[in-house]
Amino acid sequence: MAKAKRLFLILLIMLGPGFVIWFIAKNVENYFVELPYIGYTYSYDSTGATTDSVAYNVPDFELNRFGGGVINRDSLRGKFIVLSTLQNDCPELDQCGLAVWIFNELFFEKLADNQDNYGNVKVLSILTTLDGDTVSGPSEKILENMEGFDQDIWWMTWGDPSPFYDFPYYNKTFSEHPSSAEDGEIGKYAFVNSLVLIDDKGFIRGVTGARSDTDIRNFFDLLKLLKKEEFNEERGQQERPK
Repeated sequence: MAKAKRLFLILLIMLGPGFVIWFIAKNVENYFVELPYIGYTYSYDSTGATTDSVAYNVPDFELNRFGGGVINRDSLRGKFIVLSTLQNDCPELDQCGLAVWIFNELFFEKLADNQDNYGNVKVLSILTTLDGDTVSGPSEKILENMEGFDQDIWWMTWGDPSPFYDFPYYNKTFSEHPSSAEDGEIGKYAFVNSLVLIDDKGFIRGVTGARSDTDIRNFFDLLKLLKKEEFNEERGQQERPK
């Protein structure tokens, strides 16, 4: 036990949290960590003590797909959702809220090439302005830039983004947190520059930035943890006595 703790500490100090998440997910069954649920609301009694807590669950919504048709709450059932935004008016595609070419190289190609393992994972991108406002549809430029991606795996949409981003987060809703120009983020709000992980029941399970290769790599580690959680649940059901 002491040796295992020392190993974990060395990894944490030398290689950072992203590697530790990967190491745990891949190699250390006894140290499996379940991803937290993000965005709790709380009820209090007259003394201020917490009486109940409820994790945020994505409410009803309807988004329009670039190629026609809609995505709604029922579309998410049984799927893990990788949520981002895109913008009609970003000067270059990699200057959108999502760094598309970095994301494609480090994340999307892995999904496309490993559908046996990630067949229930979908990327959902919502078109917004640079400041996160709703737009009426995609420009010719964004349609041309995104046409080469498999839209059965990558759902490109437009519509109201608020049902996905209005969850409690550090004493505000996530959609109200300001962006950071120092970190290379665009627009007024951080959510435009974020990746959000939604589980197969509609709960928020992870948030990172969407602009840097480090954030995108770490986000893939979060997805692997969630897939490991799914595997453990399925194995537990199979091992239950009948």
